[in-house]
Amino acid sequence: MKKYVYINILFSYLLCSEFIFAPIIYSNYESSGGTWVPDSKKVGVAGWGLTMYADLENFKISMDTYNNRFFGITDKPNYFSNEQGLSWVGNDPDGEQFDFDVTNIKLSYKFKSVEFELGKYKRHWGPGQSSLILSSKSPTYPQFGFNWEIGKSIKFQYFHASLRSLIENETHSSIYEGIGAEVPEYNRYLVGHRIIWNISDNLILGASETLVYGVRDIDLLYLLPFAPFLSLQQYKGDLDNIQWELDLQWYFDKNRNLYLSFLMDEWDPSMTFDKINRNWFGYQLGTNLKNSFFDNDEITLEFNWTDHRLYRHQNSINDYYSHGYPLGFWAGPHAQELYLNYSFRKFNSNFSIIFSDAKRGELTTQMIEDQYNNIDYDRFSNLTESLTKIKLLVSKELKNRFEIQLGITNIKWKNAGFDPRLINQNQLFSINKNSFNVGFSYNFDISTQTPKMHKDSIKKILTF
Repeated sequence: MKKYVYINILFSYLLCSEFIFAPIIYSNYESSGGTWVPDSKKVGVAGWGLTMYADLENFKISMDTYNNRFFGITDKPNYFSNEQGLSWVGNDPDGEQFDFDVTNIKLSYKFKSVEFELGKYKRHWGPGQSSLILSSKSPTYPQFGFNWEIGKSIKFQYFHASLRSLIENETHSSIYEGIGAEVPEYNRYLVGHRIIWNISDNLILGASETLVYGVRDIDLLYLLPFAPFLSLQQYKGDLDNIQWELDLQWYFDKNRNLYLSFLMDEWDPSMTFDKINRNWFGYQLGTNLKNSFFDNDEITLEFNWTDHRLYRHQNSINDYYSHGYPLGFWAGPHAQELYLNYSFRKFNSNFSIIFSDAKRGELTTQMIEDQYNNIDYDRFSNLTESLTKIKLLVSKELKNRFEIQLGITNIKWKNAGFDPRLINQNQLFSINKNSFNVGFSYNFDISTQTPKMHKDSIKKILTF
């Protein structure tokens, strides 16, 4: 990871005449563990680091690097959460705590109507709070690509990324035996392109195609940004995993919009209305309303639904995952969520009321075999996990953009500890709990786990 930091700083020296550095510091405490852990226990997380930005005409460079520590747990937090997953865990043998590092880097260069990008950063496609095709659930991944503004109303995007498959490469395991914390893995790559068409001032249409492939090195075919991936992967023998997505945004006016997304993994039109079908689909429907009751208030209401046959592939190297987290909808396949967020600003403070009712079902190996043999499966027919939460949150900015937040979350968790991949699970339990939250941050958004630099933050500017 350090080499990416050094490369980024080197580019900055070469291309930019001004650096802007600012510190990152944050802490967040949950009295009953929040949704990080199913049982009721005190859990906290804190971190510190640096955020940097540089801009010179067509070049832009940004970097965030910070070290973090969880207190009260010894492994990654609960996966059944919309919070971004962790890529690495360094256990502390002296207690219930562990460290993890985060580094995000982005270098961009704009030439006329094309912007080229390189780095390690997150990518979100689609109009929703969540995304069915590319979300921020998995840890950030190395990638390169470009954005092309073809005209005033059409934009094209392309990228190619390297993922973590977590599938051991036994051929190379003996070479690295006893070295490092992880074992060698098979390669897994993600490639995607997207077109966005502003049909009118009120209507925006988006279409995306993504593909996951693995085992082999970077495939030159998938470096052709404008060719349909379906045709390219058929040329390779139909080995890889394609997802298609369509989304639409309709703006009634500047304060109200309706959006929907449709995700397709596979489809046989002749079987569309049969009980046994190949409708491997996902759906999203949402709305965003502003200035409804107060000035600057905002309401987001969204429903997401995914079929159990999405994202996973008969060849597991092509699963639509990185670091074990789904690349699309945060809850993965065979899941759904109703989400509501009402936020407003009063008394120089920000208030949020957040409701989420999420559910997911099994994802066993047998289900993978059955879906490719057209064997029917009744949704949520066996074990399921559900998590319903209502969160009240108040945050206030203090001097120099220091921020403090207070909140309380009511959590109803059924079959906590559920692992969708397992058949027999005898240690599941249900719990109702209230968790009080206290946090403070500087140049960091605790709710979205995203560093941010305000123009009036304490910072250091270096000019060369």
